[in-house]
Amino acid sequence: MAFKLNFKLFFRVFLVIVIQVMFLRDLSLGSYAFCFIYIWPIVKAPLETKPIPLLLIAFFLGWIIDIFYNTHGMHAVASLTAAFLRTYFINILTPANGYDERSKISLKEMSWLWFLPYVFLILITHHLIFFLLEASDATLLFMSILKSFASAVLGLFVFVLLELFAKKEIA
Repeated sequence: MAFKLNFKLFFRVFLVIVIQVMFLRDLSLGSYAFCFIYIWPIVKAPLETKPIPLLLIAFFLGWIIDIFYNTHGMHAVASLTAAFLRTYFINILTPANGYDERSKISLKEMSWLWFLPYVFLILITHHLIFFLLEASDATLLFMSILKSFASAVLGLFVFVLLELFAKKEIA
């Protein structure tokens, strides 16, 4: 069962990278909102995921995207930051009675009031780091914040759509 689960996870990560590189690379809304779905495995990682494997996955996801986008490590840094802060975001959003041990991060299992802030915090963190590194100039601070917010809202919309159309997993 564990091998099957790992194979499914590997396949999903591979599919997300292919979609990001092949279809979403040059897609933007008005040069302000960019869709980075390669963060999805970081968002959907199980609650009990240890920090070191998550950071390694985040680094390799960002690094592979950097190779195809020719961005010299900006995606890797942004992904690592989002993965590092993910544990803190989960702790901040933890309900008073904690999580069920079988809980998965999904819109079906968690409420809208938990899922939307969680995804938005990870996306805004990733996008702020990425666009601030991309600008690398204080005069472009407002533009970076605008791009970060617009991209986070677009990403939130796309991730909610992914959740709504996701197949129900059989336990």
